[in-house]
Parts: sequence; C-alpha cells; structure tokens
Amino acid sequence: MTTDADPIDTRYQNGWIGWIQIAAIIAVIIIAGMITLLLASGGARPGGDPNGSSNIPVRVIEPQIGAHAPIITVTGTVSATADVDLTPQVGGRIVAISESARAGARFEAGEVLFQIDPRDYRVAVTQAQAALADADAALQQTEADAEIARREWEAVYPDREITALAAREPQLAAARARRLSAEADLTQARLNLERTEVSFPFVGRVVDSRVETGLLAGAGQRYGTVYDLSSLEIIAPIAPSDLTRLEDIETLPVRVTLEGSTTTFSARIARVGAQLDARTRFVDLFLQPDDAALDLRPGEFAQIEIQGPAIDEAFILPAQAAPGLQLIKIVDDGVIVEREITVLDRPRGQVVVAPFDFGDGIIISPVPEGAVGRPADVLSEL
Repeated sequence: MTTDADPIDTRYQNGWIGWIQIAAIIAVIIIAGMITLLLASGGARPGGDPNGSSNIPVRVIEPQIGAHAPIITVTGTVSATADVDLTPQVGGRIVAISESARAGARFEAGEVLFQIDPRDYRVAVTQAQAALADADAALQQTEADAEIARREWEAVYPDREITALAAREPQLAAARARRLSAEADLTQARLNLERTEVSFPFVGRVVDSRVETGLLAGAGQRYGTVYDLSSLEIIAPIAPSDLTRLEDIETLPVRVTLEGSTTTFSARIARVGAQLDARTRFVDLFLQPDDAALDLRPGEFAQIEIQGPAIDEAFILPAQAAPGLQLIKIVDDGVIVEREITVLDRPRGQVVVAPFDFGDGIIISPVPEGAVGRPADVLSEL
C-alpha cells in the first residue's frame, strides 16, 4: 500500500510548486509596474534644474554696433570666349611647320604656324599680272579709237552732238570692266599667295594640332584648335541672393586665386549673365584679369573673393547666436522671446545682422524646445 501512495504525493507536490512559480512572476510584474509609476511621478521636469526651479539657465551677450565689409566667395572656371579652328584658307601640300604649331605651344600675333607650297600661287599671281597688263593695253587702245572717232564726228558734224555708239562708249565700258576684273583677279591671287602662310592676328595658344610636313591640306578643312589669350575670362556662378547684395558690381574689388596656387591677382567683373542656370538656379559672373600677361589655361578652377559694399552699422554676432535663418532668441524683462532679424552676411563663424532691440541680451547658449515665453536665469554676460 505504501508503494501505491508515492506517485500521488509526488504529483501533489509538483502542482503546488507550479502555482508558487506563477505567483512569483505575477509579483515581479506588479513590483516593476509600481517602480515605473513611482519614477514617472517623482522625476525632474524637462527643462528644470535640480532644485526644481522653472527658470531656464542661459548665457547672453550685449552686441555693439560696428562696421562690416562683406566678402562674397565664389568658385569659377577659366574659359575662352571661343575656340578658333586651325584651318587654311587655301589648299596645298604643307612644306614647313613652326614649333609654335604644336599642341600646347604659344604663338605671337602674325607668327607663321605652317606654310603651304606657294609655287602654284606665285604662278597664279604672274598670270593675273599678265591679264591685267593685257586689259590695260586693250583699254588704252579702245580709248584711243574712241578719241579718233570723236574727232572725225566733229569734223563731219560740227553742229551735232556725238552719239554713244559713234563715241564707242559700249566698247569703252566693256574694256574698263575687263580691266577691273583683271585687277580683282590679281588681288585675289595675291591674297591666296599670302594665305599659304597660316597665322593669326592675336597672341594665342594651340589646343590641338594635326598638321604635318607633307600633308596635303584642303581649303576650309580643320586641322586643330587655338584660342586668343586675351579672350580668356573666368566664369563664376553666384546665387541671386548674393548678387542682390552687390551694388555697382563692375567697380567692386575682386581677388582671384587659381587652384593649386598661393598667388592672387586682381580682376574685374565685366558682365553678368542674362539668365539663371536651369539646373543650379545660379547666374554667371564673367571676370577678366587686370593683367593680360597672366598664364591662364581654360579649365582651371579659381577661388574668387568679391569685396562687397561696406555696411556702416551692424551687429556682428557669433554663429551660435542665430542658428535659424531669420529668428533669434533674446531675454527681454527676464523672459525668453524670439525676434525676427535681417541677416546681412554670414562670414565664417559669425553672422552679421541689422541692428535691433535685443532687450536684456542675445542668447548664445542652447535652450530646450518650448523655451519661448519661459523665465530665464542669466548665468553670465559675455
């Protein structure tokens, strides 16, 4: 009988142990909830100090009115107003090439870059000279015949005016026209002979060149590209908001520093773009260096500083005083309030604003959200 009772006792004890475990879990949950409620009801209020004060501690400054000279910094790119094709106006075999005709080389105004065989063109000049001489002789003969015809007419018909046909006026007009044509042919032949020497009327640089001695060049065919050094300018996009701050823009001082260089040079703003860029919404400034002898190259980046018109009266504040765009927080009669400001410039680490009533001081320390309208505890004035 003892053996039959043991399994019943074991099942009975296991049941009580399970109920005790469930009760312990429920007790832990209840205690955790009570602790959470206690902490939530007894914690410090957001924005309050350890002593329970509702004042917000802040640091303020009292700015002084001063002058400011704004500097607007933009980035630009050196560019040539236009590339000029290296194209001969007459055809023929190239017989001579200058080293200045190679890619990257610099050439002077009027310097011959390459020459086309001139012999055919010299022959053409000689032929044109001969044709002009023949036309001159024919004109002189026609003029002599016309003079003889006039005298004969006057001898036979002294009281009558000579007719155009009798005076050989059609023959004279034709002879004069033939002479003009021959003279024009000679001028064209001489021009063609001059054009066998390819040059440009400006100081420039060769971008690329495909001319070689022996090449049979065709008139009007492109064999490279050059640009005029005096046509180099710097194109700098600028925000319209910055552009509106610049008055008499053509007279403002400009300093330029090329990428990778520590040397600066002066420039002037020659033009302002006529329209905004459709993608960036910026407008282009076109700057020309004051020193035409500068060795600039298209594609170079440039850092540009434009000296804006001086601001006689302004508040120069640390940047943390105005983290927003047009709003600033001040202490007025011991209360934190917001004021709308007019930002004139934002140099590095600073903000320049038009003078305004700053009350007891401008807050420069962080304040929590919802601080506006609450009393302030000014820690110190800087």
